[in-house]
Amino acid sequence: MQSLLLTEGTYPYVRGGVSTWCHSFISGLSEIQFTVYALIGNPSSATEYVLPPNVVRTIAMPLWGHERLDEYSGGDLQSEGRRDVRALRQEFVPLFSAFLNEISRGTESAKPQRLVDAIGQLYLYFRRHDYDWTMRREEVWNVTLAHFRSSAWHDRFMSALEAIELTRSFYRYLAPLAVAIPPSDIVHTSAAGLCGLVAVAAKSALGYPVILTEHGVYLRERVLELARSGVPFSDRTIKKNLFSAVARATYAVADIIAPVCSYNATWERFYGVPDDRIMVIYNGVDERRFDDRHYRPERPTVTAMVRIDPLKDIETLVASVPFVRERFPDVVFDIWGPIHDEAYNLRVVELVGVLGLEECVRFRGSTSDPAAAYAEASVVALSSISEGFPYSVIEAMMCAKPVVATDVGGAREAIGECGTVVPPKRPQRLAEALCDMLARPEEAVLLGKRARERALELFTLSGCLASYRALYAEVASAVPVGGRA
Repeated sequence: MQSLLLTEGTYPYVRGGVSTWCHSFISGLSEIQFTVYALIGNPSSATEYVLPPNVVRTIAMPLWGHERLDEYSGGDLQSEGRRDVRALRQEFVPLFSAFLNEISRGTESAKPQRLVDAIGQLYLYFRRHDYDWTMRREEVWNVTLAHFRSSAWHDRFMSALEAIELTRSFYRYLAPLAVAIPPSDIVHTSAAGLCGLVAVAAKSALGYPVILTEHGVYLRERVLELARSGVPFSDRTIKKNLFSAVARATYAVADIIAPVCSYNATWERFYGVPDDRIMVIYNGVDERRFDDRHYRPERPTVTAMVRIDPLKDIETLVASVPFVRERFPDVVFDIWGPIHDEAYNLRVVELVGVLGLEECVRFRGSTSDPAAAYAEASVVALSSISEGFPYSVIEAMMCAKPVVATDVGGAREAIGECGTVVPPKRPQRLAEALCDMLARPEEAVLLGKRARERALELFTLSGCLASYRALYAEVASAVPVGGRA
């Protein structure tokens, strides 16, 4: 069986929860051949993983860092390369206008199938016609600008420079459609985001079956990112509508949506996905690797296993430290994980300095043995403002450690009665919960034991892989003869 796995800003170029899932998933389904189609930030991105032998091909599509697609894509473009002004005006401009019309509707769009059809036809157009030439034509610029300016709000408040940047952004966002989709038995997208454009095209234009695994809720995370980006209101509105419309289109084409927790399913139902197309499959970890090492640290130790990124809100964790130190002066906070956002890392380090916490907040970097890092913890903390079904929580539980986490995504669902959840962005509440764990070490140990029992029942890697193996067989067999191009 051939699977096309779509990723965005994650595997195999960035470490983190989704990448952990991708690597374990591919490695565990060794009987399936995978092509990994990765949307990445720029052409200089380096892989962070040694790919399993059943990855037969990798396609990397940088959305930024280039002026023309042919600078890096080589044979992946596979277009006839026509430059036909008549076809541009009679075929492409109406298709692109339909795409923009659906984007402008955003969350108000009641007919995502229109966007699905437009994306499929745009993909087929780019098989025949040159992408760079098309997207740089004056006709495309004019229709895009006219569309933006057709809104009274945008016409009044959008500057010429903002309009230019937005128009250039669509050249980047549609670039995934410039690559020919390889023959596949299943297209599996790891997000309902820009990588979902490929899944939409695969279903609409080629008839391939589609599975969506939703980790964090992509749309929610993009909205949070836009809110703190400082970009102009017009830019934020249009991009929010873009991400919303693409999410709805991805939901519309997915034969099965497999959210990693029931929390995510509430968003999918809100967008009109019926229950019979939703199948929750929890993330799983290897209980042999993440074991109970029966170790208790000499000093009270709070451990966080996170990438340094604004969504993980490490500032709130750091801000909780002074409150914890009031009761436990010898406490240490160990922060493990790679730096994903350099500017944010500087903010966190600066906050540590401002609060005078250099001696008790330790940045430990990445580790090849996360189980050993969890073993050194008295309690494991997660302070995120957005999550899917966090690996750090179920890994800590499998290592028999109690967890205090913010009540986001599937954290509450994972922890159950084996830890504590607190509101996000409330450092004092986080500190109170941590102190409660540290003040009752014997009970915390027993809580950790119960956490491992829960993880063994619900969150094993073998169970996760068995569910996906069955899902692949079901979805692939359901495609009618002639359903694939």
